[in-house]
Amino acid sequence: MESTITTPNYLENIMALRQPITMSLGSELERQAAAQPEHPMLIFEDRIITYGEFNRLANRYANYFASQGFVKGNVIALLMENRPEFLIAAAGLSKLGVIVSLINNGVRGEVLAHALSICGAASLILGHELLPAYQEITDKVKLLPGARVFLETENKSITSPPSIESLNELINAMPDTNPDTTSKVSSDDVIVYIYTSGTTGFPKATAVTQKRWLVLGNLFPLYGGMNPETVQYMVLPLYHNSGFDIGFSSLVVSGGTMVLRRKFSTRAFWDEVRKYGVSLFIYVGELCRYIYNQPPRPDDADNPLRFVTGNGMRGDLMDPFRKRFNVERIYEVYGATEGVGSFLNVEEIPGMCGNLNLAGMRQGEIVRYDYLSDEIEKDKNGWAVKCQPGETGLLLCEINELNRFAGYVNNPEATEEKIRRNVFGQGDEYFDSGDLVQMHENDYFSFVDRLGDTFRWKSENVSTNEVSNIINRFGNMEDANVYGVEVPGMEGRCGMVAIKLLEGAEIDWDALAAFVTEKLPPYARPYFVRLRDEIDATNSFKQLKQKLQKEGFNPATVKDPLYFLDPRVNTYVALTEKIYEEIISHQLHL
Repeated sequence: MESTITTPNYLENIMALRQPITMSLGSELERQAAAQPEHPMLIFEDRIITYGEFNRLANRYANYFASQGFVKGNVIALLMENRPEFLIAAAGLSKLGVIVSLINNGVRGEVLAHALSICGAASLILGHELLPAYQEITDKVKLLPGARVFLETENKSITSPPSIESLNELINAMPDTNPDTTSKVSSDDVIVYIYTSGTTGFPKATAVTQKRWLVLGNLFPLYGGMNPETVQYMVLPLYHNSGFDIGFSSLVVSGGTMVLRRKFSTRAFWDEVRKYGVSLFIYVGELCRYIYNQPPRPDDADNPLRFVTGNGMRGDLMDPFRKRFNVERIYEVYGATEGVGSFLNVEEIPGMCGNLNLAGMRQGEIVRYDYLSDEIEKDKNGWAVKCQPGETGLLLCEINELNRFAGYVNNPEATEEKIRRNVFGQGDEYFDSGDLVQMHENDYFSFVDRLGDTFRWKSENVSTNEVSNIINRFGNMEDANVYGVEVPGMEGRCGMVAIKLLEGAEIDWDALAAFVTEKLPPYARPYFVRLRDEIDATNSFKQLKQKLQKEGFNPATVKDPLYFLDPRVNTYVALTEKIYEEIISHQLHL
C-alpha cells in the first residue's frame, strides 16, 4: 500500500537531539500509526501487523501497566524470544517511560538469574517458551519486593503456574487508545537496559537513552536511504543492540516493514528475501559468511536485496559478497552496546569498520597505547598522543551533548572505569572503547583486537574471567587461563583455555566435556585446551593472554599437549595435525 507519510529530515532530527526534546519511541510510533495506519509494520510467520494495529496493541500494554501504578523510571524485565510481542511490550511500556530490561534469552542458570536480579525490576514479562528456563532459577532471582511475574502466551491455551499471572487476559481487556503519558517522555529518559559481558565477571546491564535510540533510528535512514517502502529482514536477537537499537529504531523512524524471524536460517534466507521483497539486511559478520559459503546458485544475483549493514564482515568478503549477490551498498559499522558515538564506513572501503567523522561531527580519536603497562602515551604537556595513519592505538569515543554515556546500571565503579577525563584538554571526557584499532588515511580505521578480558565468538562477547571461574569449579586445577584464538577464515576468536593442573592431578576428558557443555553456552565453551607446566601471570598475578593468543592452537608449533572439543564425538580428544588441518580448511565446523 502506498504510504502518505512525509519523509522526515533525519539530519535535522539528529541535530535537534543535542538538547532534551519531547521525542521517543512512543511518539515516533504514534506518528507513524496516524500517518499510515494500514501500512505493514511487521511480518512474522503467517501474521501481518500494520502500524495502526501495532500501536493499538502497544497501547493496551501501556494502559494496563499504568493502571497498576507503573510510572516513568520503573523497570520491567522482558524475557522472550524473537516475536512481535517482544516489540509490542517494549513499545507500550516505553510510552509510560518505564525502562524495559531486555534479558538475553540464550543464557541459563546463574547467568540468567544474575541478569534478572541486577536491574531492579518491579515486574517480569515472561514468554511462555522460556518458562522452563525461568522455573529452574526462580529461587535465585531477586526482583524488587512485591514484584509480579506475568506469562505472555501468544494467546495460546497455556495455564500459568500458581505464582505467575496470565498477562494476555489482562492486556486484552484494556483500551487501545494512546495514553497521555507519551508526551511526558523525554529524549534524555532511559528506554531500555541491554546486557553486555563487559570486561570482567557476569554480564552488566547498560542503560540506553531514548536519545541514543533515536539517533541510531535517524542515522540509518539518513545514510541507507530507508523509507516506508524499505523491507528489512531481522534475524538478530531483539535483546541485542543491533536488533533493538538499530533494526527496530530505523524501522519505526523510517516507517518501513520488518520481516521478523525467531532465529536465522541459512537455508530459508534467500527464499524469504525473494518472497517478501527484502531490500535491507542487518548482519553480524558471521551471518554473511554463512550465506556466502552456501553452494552457488544460478539465480544468486536475482534478488531484491540492495543494502546490507552491520558489524564484523571480513574485509576480504565485502566485494565477493557484493558481486555474487548484486548488492548495491554494504556499510560496515563499528559500535558496542554501551558505546558512545556512531562510526560508519560510508565509502565502503574493504576492511574498514568506521570513520572518526560522521555528518561533519567528530566521533572520537585513536591514541597511542601501551597495552603492557595499560597506559595511554602522553606528550610533554601531559595530553594523549593521537595516532597517525598506519599506527595502532586505543579508540576513544567523545562524550558530548549528543553522544552521552548512560553507564552501567547499579554499577558506578564500572561506569567510572570506562570514562577517560582530561585526555586532550582540561574538562573533556571520552568513553574508553577497550578496542585496539589501526588508523588509516582520511580518518578511517580497522579493528585489530579487544583489550581486557573479553573476546567475541558467534556474535557474542565472552568474558574470559567468567568462563575461567566456571572451568575452575571442575577441580584439580591450579590455574585456568581463558582467551580467544583466531581460526583462519572465521570472524572473532574461538575459546581456548590454558590449564595448569595441581601436582599429580589428571583430567577426565569426557567429564570435562560434559561439564563445559552443561555449564556454558556454545559460544563461550573453550574448544581448545592447552596443558601448561607453569602459570602464565605477571608478578601482580594478572593473567597473561596475548602471548598464548599469538601462539594459537597449531600442534606443529605449540609444544604443550593440546586437546580439542570435537563436536563429532562430544568430548575432548588429542588435537592432532590432521584435526588441525580439518579445522582450518573448514572440513570440521566449529
